Amino acid sequence: MKSKNWKIRDVILAALVGVVFGAVYFASGQPYNLFISILTPIATFLTGHSLASSLSTSLVAAQVTTAATVGLFMMAGPIAALIIKKPGVAFLSNLIASAVEMVIGSSWGITTLLWGIEQGAGIEIGFASVRYRRPMAGLWLSTITGSIVSFAYHYFERSYYKFDVNYVLILFVIWFLSIFVFAGLINLLIFSLLKRTKLVQ
Repeated sequence: MKSKNWKIRDVILAALVGVVFGAVYFASGQPYNLFISILTPIATFLTGHSLASSLSTSLVAAQVTTAATVGLFMMAGPIAALIIKKPGVAFLSNLIASAVEMVIGSSWGITTLLWGIEQGAGIEIGFASVRYRRPMAGLWLSTITGSIVSFAYHYFERSYYKFDVNYVLILFVIWFLSIFVFAGLINLLIFSLLKRTKLVQ
């Protein structure tokens, strides 16, 4: 079994993963309004079927867009955990990625860092629950714990408790699927490609 003690190489690699994905996060955040336009038909459907009839279409479109893209902003932690396999690396890499996104010029300012903290914590719980000994199990658990922690944060931050329960459940399902696809499936594909090229073990 690999030592769980951190080495300088691990710190550098975790930081590198964070920097790379910080740039990805920033680039993904730029076309946010385009994402809203694409998902407006879903918002229109929801506002027309009592689930969110008390909300404006623009607000619902923004909430659906946030739920559908959240997984993009939680990719650094899982891929770092798969590569480095050291306790705390999922949290650290996602935090660094969020910090880089904020420094580059995220339109969400300091909130970006707060999101990085809660998202990184959610991901870390998944890998920590198996003590980083079974990375694949940790990956899929992290999609669950990451979804619960990050959605819970937004639930209170954005006052989701004021909305219809069924509407909130729909948002959570979209939220989880986004994390499952981006932070789970796509990260697994990236990791598999890196292993195939012998860049990681």
